[in-house]
Amino acid sequence: MTVFVDLSISLDGYIGGPDGGPANPLGDGGTRLHEWVFGQEAWRASQGLSGGETGQDNDVVKEIRARAGANVMGRRMFDEGEPNWPADAPFHAPVFVLTHAPREPWPRLGGTTFHFVTSRRSRWAKAPGCSTASTTCGWCRTG
Repeated sequence: MTVFVDLSISLDGYIGGPDGGPANPLGDGGTRLHEWVFGQEAWRASQGLSGGETGQDNDVVKEIRARAGANVMGRRMFDEGEPNWPADAPFHAPVFVLTHAPREPWPRLGGTTFHFVTSRRSRWAKAPGCSTASTTCGWCRTG
């Protein structure tokens, strides 16, 4: 299994703004770091939207989305996203949530199932839909 990290980060090391939480995902002004991706054709298509920009940024988004076989995130990112993601969550692949709080897997529309990993041993390859040959994208935001 290959693991790579894909995230937007500020020059001073932040990936969201202050005062983040479920009612304020990514915190105050936090979406500014990620606005570049929202207009890209590849990202928009993955969200069921049409149109968008093409070019080098779009090529990067397209490559990352094609490469990722699963996603990893921290519990805080999950807690911010859970009440805000649509029923067809934006990942379209298995998502592994690193947490101390056990929870049953949570399947969503579009091929996303959230798996809650509570031990230090890697259970990623044991989860349904994630083979050991797949590539895992580490969305290590605020988690």
